[in-house]
Amino acid sequence: MSTRWIKAAAAVIVLSLAAVEANADTGCDAAVNAPLRGAERLVSSMRSDKPGQARVFAADGSEYTAGAARWMSAELGIANRACARGDSATAIRHLNGVRKFLRTH
Repeated sequence: MSTRWIKAAAAVIVLSLAAVEANADTGCDAAVNAPLRGAERLVSSMRSDKPGQARVFAADGSEYTAGAARWMSAELGIANRACARGDSATAIRHLNGVRKFLRTH
């Protein structure tokens, strides 16, 4: 894979996450939004330094597998989309899964 393709894919992902995040604040209350944003900041800091890297590090120094980072990012995306729909119960369920994983890791 060329680096140009990877950069383009990353740009699309960042733009789509920004759009979902902008819509998420409208459907969920502050009790859901605050922990969701905190988890998003930590998970979004987990970026691999090079393609194929197995381990990634969070902003707080904790170490995760790249697969776990992708799973947490996907779960937070589901929570954001649920907030955008006004479905707080689904958002809380997915957010709690990520928060539990972060606490037990």
